[in-house]
Amino acid sequence: MSVLVLGCGNMGAAIASGVDQNGHEDVVAVDPDAQRAKSLLPPGSRVQVFSDLAQLMKRRFDLIILGVKPNYIGDALQTCQASLAEAPMVSIAAGVSLATMREVAGQHARLIRVMPNLPASVGAGMTVGYADNLVDGEVLERVERVFEAVGRFHWVSDEHDIDKVTAVAGSGPGYVFAFTQHLEAAAVEIGLPAELAAALARQTVVGAGRMLERDQRSAIDLKRAVTSPKGTTEAGLSVLEGPKGLPALLDQCVRAAEQRAIELR
Repeated sequence: MSVLVLGCGNMGAAIASGVDQNGHEDVVAVDPDAQRAKSLLPPGSRVQVFSDLAQLMKRRFDLIILGVKPNYIGDALQTCQASLAEAPMVSIAAGVSLATMREVAGQHARLIRVMPNLPASVGAGMTVGYADNLVDGEVLERVERVFEAVGRFHWVSDEHDIDKVTAVAGSGPGYVFAFTQHLEAAAVEIGLPAELAAALARQTVVGAGRMLERDQRSAIDLKRAVTSPKGTTEAGLSVLEGPKGLPALLDQCVRAAEQRAIELR
């Protein structure tokens, strides 16, 4: 399979390198800042990087990943339509609907929307996708192969669910990083050295995440496993899950992110 990644920033580079490391795909990236794009790829990467799509006019691709910012999607679609109109195009731009893309690409273009998240850069992403009935099963399988190379992938049946996914998985890493930041700060406040506080907070989150990945118990059951009656964890959770605590805050947090995703349509 031949894959073109148009826009090789952090996410584009993560996708390109993940697919490349599968070893069975031909991956090409195009970015105006070719040197920066190359610096984002791992050492020894086989991804070919070009600064201008015009350099690839004679190439044919099985899939095009549009890794540009949302405000550049229209320009990217126009560029692809001019020279690569036959290839299915996958947009990772938040808030840009298929209907909006069709206004530029035409009503018969094969378009797919996906929402990856930042952990794709370390092969641990959570990506969801949506496609309408203009996209056949073979193309859907290509999309799955690409994004399973950088983590887990799941299709949704309603395009509006992309906004919900954006609020949970797309923005979710930011919530986890914020939790880690504030856990570290709390450790410093009770008197631990800053370096130790940072190591404790980071490894605690890493370890808990690995348990969620490898242990088949639910998050609730894992929480119960670490919570002894009248113990230290129970004391801490009584604050964290108290009135106006984490449950209410995360509900507001996800709703605010979803609303912003809707506004960006």
